[in-house]
Amino acid sequence: MSPTLEHALHGPDGAPWLTLSHPIGADLRIWDALLPALSRNYRVLAVNTHGKTGTHDTMDGLAAQVQQLWQALGIERSHFLGLSLGGCIGVALALRAPKSLQSLVVACSRLEMDAAASSMWQQRATLVEQQGMAPVVAPTLERWFTPTFLARQPAVVEDVRQQLLACPPRGYAASARALAGLHLQDRLGQLQAPALYLAGLDDQAVPASQIERYARLTPGARYAALAGPHILHLENPDGVSGQVQDFLAQH
Repeated sequence: MSPTLEHALHGPDGAPWLTLSHPIGADLRIWDALLPALSRNYRVLAVNTHGKTGTHDTMDGLAAQVQQLWQALGIERSHFLGLSLGGCIGVALALRAPKSLQSLVVACSRLEMDAAASSMWQQRATLVEQQGMAPVVAPTLERWFTPTFLARQPAVVEDVRQQLLACPPRGYAASARALAGLHLQDRLGQLQAPALYLAGLDDQAVPASQIERYARLTPGARYAALAGPHILHLENPDGVSGQVQDFLAQH
C-alpha cells in the first residue's frame, strides 16, 4: 500500500510512534521547533493534510487519510498531537479507530461550530477557491500570534506566512468545509484514548474556556492552560513540550 499523505519521519526506529497534525493552511514544517525534543524518545510522523491528495471535506475523511497512512507505514498504535485543525482530526480519528490511539493531545482546537462559525469557514473556502491564499494570510497571522511575537520574531512569522501562501487552495478549502461541518462536542463522552487538552490563554481564535469545557466532557481527560496564542508551541515551546512529554510518558 502506498502512503496517501505527504509526511516526514523523525527519531529512532523502534521508538513509540507520535503523529503530529498541523493547523489549517500550515504544513508539517510548523512542528520544526518541537522536533528536537519530541524525536528523542519517539518515532515522530509529521503529516501534511494539504498535500495534493488532501481534499477531503469532512473531518472523518481527513481522519481516514491518517488511518490509511498508518496502515501504509505499518503503524498499529500511535500517540497523536494535533493543533487547531489537527486536534479536530485527532478527535475524529480517536472516534473512528479507538484502538489505534495510544493517547491524544488536542491543542487549541474548536470541536463544535455554531451557525456563525460554520458560515465563516464556508466563506473562507469560497474566498481561497476564487482568489487563492493571499487574502487570508494576514488575517490568519493576526489571529494566530500575539502582537509582540509578530513584532519581535519576524523570521518565524515569515516562515509561517510562506507556509500559508504555499498551501494548495483546493486543500485549504476542503479542510475549511470540514471545519464548517464540525460537530464533535456531543461525541466526546465516547472517547477512549487518554486525552490532554491544551489551551492558550492569549488565544484569539479558541477561548481557553471552550477547551476546558471539552476536557470536562471527555472521560478522564487532563486540561492545561498555558501562556500563549493559537499557535501555542511557537510562542511557548518549553511549556507545550513539557506538558506533552509529561503526558506521553504516562501513557
